[in-house]
Amino acid sequence: MAKLLNGINGPFSGKVGTVVGYVWKGKAVMRGLPKERSGEPSLGQKQQHAKFKMMHAFFRMLVPFLNDTFSSVAVQMTGFNKAFSYNVKNAITGTYPDLKIDYSKVLVGKGDLQNVSSVDLDNSVVGELSFSWIYDKAMPSAFATDQVYIAIYCEEKENWIHVLNPAARKVGNCTIDTSVYQGKEVHTYFGFISNNGKDATNSLYTGMIQL
Repeated sequence: MAKLLNGINGPFSGKVGTVVGYVWKGKAVMRGLPKERSGEPSLGQKQQHAKFKMMHAFFRMLVPFLNDTFSSVAVQMTGFNKAFSYNVKNAITGTYPDLKIDYSKVLVGKGDLQNVSSVDLDNSVVGELSFSWIYDKAMPSAFATDQVYIAIYCEEKENWIHVLNPAARKVGNCTIDTSVYQGKEVHTYFGFISNNGKDATNSLYTGMIQL
């Protein structure tokens, strides 16, 4: 049964005939009912389903993080949904059923700010991973007050460390507590988000390192 929202002339919520009405991000939306599948799914459908399942498992812990780091490029969708869509298309390699994530192609942030070209990692202190970079005042679309974001993925544990705002761009370094992954190999990602949270850099894959 459908429900009228805001009176007889307003949007509706629920099923009417072959369409469903609902409110998403403050907007009235209608969509058609899904058609029942007949027969076995095609190879392409199986591959797409497998990609979705793989990326959902990979990103499940990063929903709030990605909502922030992809927010500036997400149009009428959440930042997480934009990140999910981008990485399904660009960061999964192989052919079904032999699919895998290419960690070097993963983006955990996207936007128009300019990232640094390189970051140095230092794991000499047990339980810590330090990131250092050079702040170039002359770099366009890069501001001293931009805040760092970092994501660290441990494939063995299938888990993430993710941090927003551990330091400003102008500082040039920050240190993350990685004691939960001590002795493990991790993949690392680095970028900046504007101080007002409205823009970000494309993340930089800063490599795999053993802690």
